[in-house]
Amino acid sequence: MQLANYYWRLFATGLCFVSFGLGALFISSIIFPLQTLFIKDKSKRSKVARYTIHRAFRFFVFMMKFFGVLSVKLENFTQLENLREHVVIANHPSLIDVILIIAYLPNADCVVKSSLFTNPFLRGVVKRVGYIDNKSAEQLFIDCKKSLASGCNIVVFPEGTRSEIGQPLHFKRGAANIAVRCQANYQPIFISVQPSTLTKNKSWYDVPDKKFVITLTAKATIDNSAHFDEQNPSLAVRALTRATQQYFCKELKLND
Repeated sequence: MQLANYYWRLFATGLCFVSFGLGALFISSIIFPLQTLFIKDKSKRSKVARYTIHRAFRFFVFMMKFFGVLSVKLENFTQLENLREHVVIANHPSLIDVILIIAYLPNADCVVKSSLFTNPFLRGVVKRVGYIDNKSAEQLFIDCKKSLASGCNIVVFPEGTRSEIGQPLHFKRGAANIAVRCQANYQPIFISVQPSTLTKNKSWYDVPDKKFVITLTAKATIDNSAHFDEQNPSLAVRALTRATQQYFCKELKLND
């Protein structure tokens, strides 16, 4: 019985990821062109596209829950209902972390790798929704300021890649650079996955022996204003990065 359950979850996981890819193609090739046809205002069209992705990601999570692949627990997420103009930062233990955050945070914008703009499955989505390309630092800050001013929250993973299991976190300066140069506060989210799966060193088909549980915990916002008036922005960015890394390591009980 346990072996049959394992193979079912293996099949269901593959089905969900195939559906994700096909869904992205359907949205970019059918839904978005229809939105372009009927919504002439570019700003409004971007908002509608972002909401479409929010609902699509919510459906993907529903699929994984329905087929018994995972369970999702949300803690303190009601406080995010009216969240605006924050940099949302989170640790990054699994492949689907950004999907989960966007699924439960409707007005989320993202900083994404340039490679996604050439990905055949996702390029149509990231371009239409207006996600922020990390290729050019100067343009990135311009785009982030514009996004925050419009009321969006920007999702950033300070590690820049998925976490190494059991290892201390090592934050890069990207999130702090955005926070300091755009004068935005942090909204931290802690993510835990039990048992560990979809990690940096595992493929999607390395499913655990049982259904995994992902817990997303929204913590109190972090006031970054003490770093905004620093005469040397680089020093402010380094200080904020160090303080945020220590905060996450302490809360996640990891040695810094």
